[in-house]
Amino acid sequence: MTAAPCEVTGVRAGPAATRIARAAALLIGAIGVLLGLVVIREAWQEARLLAWWWTPLAGTAVFGSCLALAVLAFSVPLRTVRWLCGAVAVALLGSIALAPLAIRQPELHNDPFWLLRTVALGAAAGALVWRPRVAAGALVLTVAGGALVNGMIQGGVRWLPFLLDFTRNFGIAGLLTWGLITVVRAAATIDEESARAERDIAEVAAADAKSRERSRFSAIIHDDVMSTLLDASRGSDATALGREARKTLRQFDEFRRIGEHGRALDAFGAIGMLRATVSAINPGITFRSKRLTGFARMQVPADVCDTIASALAEAVRNSLRHGGGAGRRVHREVTVTVGTGALRVEMRDNGAGFDTEAVPAHRLGVRRSILARMSDLPGGAAFVESAPGQGTTVTLVWVHQGGGDAPAESGPEYSSGAGRWELRGLLGLRGRQGALVTAVLLATIASMAVSNIRSIPANHVPIVIAYALIAVATVAIAAIDTDPLPWPVAVAIAAVGPVSTELAYHDVGAAQVREFIWTVYAISLVLCLLAVRGRGGYATVGIVATTLVAAFGIGLGAQAISMSMTPLVIVVAGILIAAIARSTLRALRRLADESAARAAAQATLRAQGEERARQLDNLDDRARPMLERIAGGDGLTDSERYESRLLEAELRDSLRAPTLTTTGLVAATRGARGRGVEVLLLDDGGLTEAPDTLVATVVEEVAQQLDKANAGAITVRILPRGRPVLATILVDGPGEMRRIEIDHDGGTRTLIDHG
Repeated sequence: MTAAPCEVTGVRAGPAATRIARAAALLIGAIGVLLGLVVIREAWQEARLLAWWWTPLAGTAVFGSCLALAVLAFSVPLRTVRWLCGAVAVALLGSIALAPLAIRQPELHNDPFWLLRTVALGAAAGALVWRPRVAAGALVLTVAGGALVNGMIQGGVRWLPFLLDFTRNFGIAGLLTWGLITVVRAAATIDEESARAERDIAEVAAADAKSRERSRFSAIIHDDVMSTLLDASRGSDATALGREARKTLRQFDEFRRIGEHGRALDAFGAIGMLRATVSAINPGITFRSKRLTGFARMQVPADVCDTIASALAEAVRNSLRHGGGAGRRVHREVTVTVGTGALRVEMRDNGAGFDTEAVPAHRLGVRRSILARMSDLPGGAAFVESAPGQGTTVTLVWVHQGGGDAPAESGPEYSSGAGRWELRGLLGLRGRQGALVTAVLLATIASMAVSNIRSIPANHVPIVIAYALIAVATVAIAAIDTDPLPWPVAVAIAAVGPVSTELAYHDVGAAQVREFIWTVYAISLVLCLLAVRGRGGYATVGIVATTLVAAFGIGLGAQAISMSMTPLVIVVAGILIAAIARSTLRALRRLADESAARAAAQATLRAQGEERARQLDNLDDRARPMLERIAGGDGLTDSERYESRLLEAELRDSLRAPTLTTTGLVAATRGARGRGVEVLLLDDGGLTEAPDTLVATVVEEVAQQLDKANAGAITVRILPRGRPVLATILVDGPGEMRRIEIDHDGGTRTLIDHG
């Protein structure tokens, strides 16, 4: 994922940060439109207290910019979205700044000024356009200015009402502002982690692709190139060798032309290709096919079919070379079974058989060209069953990994990681951040309760009990880890609203209720969090039930509905937060998965191409000249047959001991073989992660021993990782046997046996 060239709250915006910033802007715009609908009646009534121009100007500026934000959040460039967020914040600050100049009749008394309800909106909008410190300053200025204007229009600013107004609104606005900053910063973290995951996935995919390509070419080198060179060195039929050499050269050219992924074959095409493979080697082998239910829908990628055909060809050749015996008539049969999403090939003979446990590690025919080749194939596997005198059965299986009928690509797994996409963590409702949110929320609700104690001092005990109930509900929402919250807990929290309202206003007359019903406001904040935690339905029932208690229990009637409109908007905001955030997270997760898949695919193709080109260049340099000479079909001279034998041995070395195929060591090995020394190089991986200096030490020691030898045999083995000794060199010469051990620090010791 490439970061966009813009910033949100001081964080460079990538796809996640950009999308979440747009979702947050949509949320602010939607809440602003809802608030506008709620306060329009009050604003109209209170307009008489102000200059004629202020209310139309403030209403249009604040709610008009919110409407534009709601409509355009996902359809205009992010820079424009940020500009609109800034317009909301500046419109509110400007309205607050102009309000003292516009007040004509400060006679609102104890009723709150409508502008006070919008301060959280402006502060939150600022969080999406300014850096956190600037947004925090704007938050304090907006809330303090709103509380100041509210006191002025009520007839005079008094410090305690001002402090309570500031505390209450600062808690609501601060939580919303802090939440938005947390969300956008978390989204930036998602972008960073996604980019890092993409890089890791691409590296794994590239390494996997190179490994598969190397295995693929190793099998080709063994089955086609080395086999042709070995037969040529033995003076086999020149015409047959020419056909094999031309086929191998065509295969090289085909790889250069179409690469790894070609067309797909249907069931009939796959069976035909396998039949042709067997027939080309020996047309006398019995070939059968079985077609099961769903075979007609089967599609086998051409490279998959090619891999299976190559493994089958090696199984057939092994049977022809080793399956016979003195006076033994061997029957060979190949059976191909194709069904829904799977292909099975069985090569069976009743020949001499062999002990599968006794096959030397350096014999590559079965181990690399059949077992390893099929295991490297996604969805592939191979099994060899044999015993002396009991014949041999080779089974090749390929299962479509997608479970359907279309070809499936494979590669390393890529997952965006569930932990990054959990809403509660994204909103900062876990750990220390969650504890801080809870503390601020409890303090905000406490300021509401204090306001009520001031207006109804004789009712302080029920108010304290009501506050305790709401506090318990708040702590429960923060502490319980399950998402969504268990329904019994959600029911209990939803019931706290009507119960606490009944307690706090028991024996309180409707005439004593002024400004707002504190329990309704308090529980709306709690229910907002309940909605965020996945229980929006219970939150809606809770706020409606609380409003009904205020209407009929306190006796406020329609006035209760009017007083509950802002709390209702707060609960709806929670529902919107949950809906928008979850939808956005799903979209982001899908985007991250697709992006990771694309990165893996691109890395795979790039790595395959690079490795394929490297392998083909190497084969062109080393093997093509001799293969072209063999392809002529004219027969080879003695020196050319000798050269073929050396070249076959060098290619075998490159498969058995890739670490020991440096230019200098290849020359030393060729020289030793030219003097009649039998050289065997084996590499079990001990040098895979060794430093270059240690590798150079081992290579130098091996080269020295090869240069000294004039007869006998030399076996070099790089031991597996974890062994006490790194490598051994066994020199079996005339009259003596020497074993040289190389330690992991590069030190050597020699054991000499003159017997």
